[in-house]
Amino acid sequence: MPIFNKKKVGVALSSGGSRGLAHIGVLEILEKNNIPIDLIAGTSMGALVGALYAMEPNAKKIEKQALKLKNQKLFDYTFPRHGLIKGKKIEKILNDLIEDTTFKDLKIPLYITAFDLENNREIIFHRGSVAKAVRASISIPGIFVPLINKNRVLIDGAVVDPIPTEILRKMGADIVIAVNVNYMKNKKPILNDEAVPKQSGKNLPSIYQNVMKSLHIRECEISAADLLGEKADVVININLENVDGFDFSKSKTLINKGKYCARRHLKKIQIASGHPFKEFIKSLKEDLGVKKIH
Repeated sequence: MPIFNKKKVGVALSSGGSRGLAHIGVLEILEKNNIPIDLIAGTSMGALVGALYAMEPNAKKIEKQALKLKNQKLFDYTFPRHGLIKGKKIEKILNDLIEDTTFKDLKIPLYITAFDLENNREIIFHRGSVAKAVRASISIPGIFVPLINKNRVLIDGAVVDPIPTEILRKMGADIVIAVNVNYMKNKKPILNDEAVPKQSGKNLPSIYQNVMKSLHIRECEISAADLLGEKADVVININLENVDGFDFSKSKTLINKGKYCARRHLKKIQIASGHPFKEFIKSLKEDLGVKKIH
């Protein structure tokens, strides 16, 4: 009879645009320390990083791919009837990276979320084209043109589920690690402020800056609410509130921030997942009061 049973570990990767590159750093630390990943769920950028890792669990390789991303190669702006960005450039990149991979081809089971705009319902992909599922999941409302799939108008899954932890529980994960790149420090409200008639000389932000900042704040609030009720056993909050979600020029910094935050939670993850065996030996030695076990 085994001394302990292996626990099934699920990792939920949040939305967050370019901030989601920090997920790569987290995965690299888990991989380096032999933390098993049995299930992955992802939304938006978390869906893309999760898909690449589920295809080939090699975070270093994904990091090299991420460092090649350039803003001008990602976004094809259009007249804003259905969205500011057509998404054709993104689709080409997804097809180049993921090709015709299907969910059944993946080495790690993957769940990708999107939202059915017309029927107000979350969609969780686990079959079919991985590239198309990712494209649906990254369709930020008002920014990307939505994706049509099976006559459904699909947008970013972060609208209702920015950190998809519940699907991991439903699919048998014993331990859920949630990686939240939408963390923002709480600031106390300013009470009894004064509204003055004098016009300020401060420059107003652009429409783009207004929209992106507002979306980010909304994501942060929803993400914080989504993690209430102990939905995850370990939560890795990564504060990137000053990073523009469409700025891919700081990829290395974002990935390193993910590594740093993952290291800070490593001991807790190891204990929660029952890994590594050294932890068990160390505990046994302390209980027995011996210095060395052969």
